[in-house]
Amino acid sequence: MTNKSPEHSLNRLRSGQAGVSLIELMIGIVIAALLVLGLVQIFGASATTSQMTEGLSRVQENGRFATQFLQRQLRMVGFMGCGADTSRFIQDSFVNHLANFDATVPGGDKYRFNRPIEAYTVGTGTAPAELSSITGIVDGTDVLILRVFSEESVPVLSISKATNQLTLVVGEPDAPFLPEVNKTVLLGLQNCRSADVFAGILNGTSAGSAIVAEGLTSPNVYADPSVDNCGSAPCPWDFRISNAFLNAKPLVGDPSLNAEIHRAEYYALFVKPNAAGINSLFLMRFKRGDVELAAPEEFVEGIENMQLRFGYDTSVVADGAIDEYRTAEDVTNGATGAALDANWRRVLSVRVGMLIRSPGRAGVADRTYKVLGTDVTPTDNNGAIREVYETTIALRNRLYNS
Repeated sequence: MTNKSPEHSLNRLRSGQAGVSLIELMIGIVIAALLVLGLVQIFGASATTSQMTEGLSRVQENGRFATQFLQRQLRMVGFMGCGADTSRFIQDSFVNHLANFDATVPGGDKYRFNRPIEAYTVGTGTAPAELSSITGIVDGTDVLILRVFSEESVPVLSISKATNQLTLVVGEPDAPFLPEVNKTVLLGLQNCRSADVFAGILNGTSAGSAIVAEGLTSPNVYADPSVDNCGSAPCPWDFRISNAFLNAKPLVGDPSLNAEIHRAEYYALFVKPNAAGINSLFLMRFKRGDVELAAPEEFVEGIENMQLRFGYDTSVVADGAIDEYRTAEDVTNGATGAALDANWRRVLSVRVGMLIRSPGRAGVADRTYKVLGTDVTPTDNNGAIREVYETTIALRNRLYNS
């Protein structure tokens, strides 16, 4: 048996423990770095795709919502139940009993239901009184103002008149769109012959409850409604509705009163920055159960710009056909008061263009966009996704033979 020295055993142990060379180590580090870099790129691409998908989804969602809301509200322009505003003015059968729509105020104000639609361009046009104090509305954008009757209505069962007071017993006093009990709101009273706008108070929600319009209190201003004729202006409660019932003078082909009550609504839509500094579409309307306007509220986020064009009937005698599209200032054309009301009644359709952006960054190159022919260049350069939405909406209550 051969005895081996300790040095020999140590040499054999060392030869069986060969290590990694420096070159091999460097190659391994490079390979690992490449793998990590690939993973980072994959993760980054996935994150970017996710941001773009999320941003595009938000843009599309906000675009659809804003477009659908505008379509619905614009289609109600001129609606006065059984009849439209143009025919009411031709027949002189519309009476506005509300104060403070002075014909000398350019653009009218919140109670001017004689003008169901109007608009102006910020920085160019003149803002109505109720919007003149709103700060931050983006220059170059258009502001849209609508004063419309609600689609919902309830029947009027009876009408009674006393000195400076009109009382309407309604068939469905618990209808959700009517005012809360003892809350004053603006209402439209109409039948197939005429229409009135006034402020009223609902005194209950059970059968036999009534809407009472008190006279000589703001915002109602009218002559004594117990008067039965319209011999002098301003006309009291429209005798074509009330007297047909009270004096048993039946409407043509219908012995009933045939009157209904609607809510009279105000909407102002404009673009201004929200709390986060993102341009958004804001909505201002009457407070719930009140005749005063609430503070503007953010309605749709990310609406950077809104442009409007109006289909206008230029015929000397309006024929109900669109001849050209005009800006708000071209519709106004320097007119004021009743003449301006008449100009806006010649509007038969509205083209709406909106530039809509995503809330966050998405790495998209900034550029200039065309919105209804107007160049719009974003000022924040944040790489957000942006899309232009355009639609044309017919004011169907004003179209010929509608």
